[in-house]
Amino acid sequence: MSQPKHSTAPKTENWDGATGLFSIIFGGAYGGYALALPQPMFGNPYEAIFMPLAIAAIAILIGALLIIKGGIRPSLYAWRALRNESPTLKTNRRKIAVTCLISLGYAATFDHLGYVISTCFFMFAILWVTSGVRHWQRNIIIALAFSLGVYLIFNKLLAVNLPSFPFFN
Repeated sequence: MSQPKHSTAPKTENWDGATGLFSIIFGGAYGGYALALPQPMFGNPYEAIFMPLAIAAIAILIGALLIIKGGIRPSLYAWRALRNESPTLKTNRRKIAVTCLISLGYAATFDHLGYVISTCFFMFAILWVTSGVRHWQRNIIIALAFSLGVYLIFNKLLAVNLPSFPFFN
């Protein structure tokens, strides 16, 4: 007997449609900001925005292809499966999300607080997420030793300047 050409099994969940939608939104925003770049004083006025516009166009194209390939409905199935997953997986996903937020906070405070202070807070927060509240004393020691050690190695031994303390500038 020959196999049927089209399977009657339901489509499995995947994130292609959601990823494509995100890619289109990102590409549109990136292209909008590229168009808002200031014009150069001399030379070709489009030279400065060509590469950002190309990246935006590629992101939009890839997003559209992902939506065409994967569809939106499998992403909805994946979202439902994500909401009904086990408590252990939910805890792990929350830890990943908190780690991403901590990293964004680190990037936002790096220039303002300097390397040592922002890295110390970052290391302490990451260690707190991974090892819990019980070991807070050990986490403080590790965060201080790491941030001061790396700062001294780079500034004194390698002569690579890192953003210093905010009150010593």
